[in-house]
Amino acid sequence: MAMKLGTTYICVKDMKNSLDFYKKILQREPLFANEDRWITFDCGNFLSLYNKQYDKILIEKNENCFNQAYIDEFFRDKTEKKNNLVVFNFEVDNLKEEYERIKKLKIGKVSEIMYVNVHMPYWYFNVLDPDGNILEITGKFHKE
Repeated sequence: MAMKLGTTYICVKDMKNSLDFYKKILQREPLFANEDRWITFDCGNFLSLYNKQYDKILIEKNENCFNQAYIDEFFRDKTEKKNNLVVFNFEVDNLKEEYERIKKLKIGKVSEIMYVNVHMPYWYFNVLDPDGNILEITGKFHKE
């Protein structure tokens, strides 16, 4: 059987802030939540938020949630998260309307609407989430 993508998840530092951001931008409630550790949205495919600090607290409390290999790897990874290795691309029906809606939310830095025409006309804008991840929003764009 061929491999398939299950869920894309975003590592976040402040679950409450990130949850608020994604509820507003996706215009939906989460499909399910596991306290402050994991929250999943259904937005065509699954998009989840993961708070690694939650696991650190469980490890420090000696909760029996992880095997030793997980704990060793957890503390071996000393690098800071490098944002923007992945861009999340969301499609909407009306780019101008979505641009205005997101700007009014004031939930993150929003770029201007950009245009690229390498192989085909392509309009989009970017929004930064609370952890600096880029969300690219694209869709039909009608000039006035």
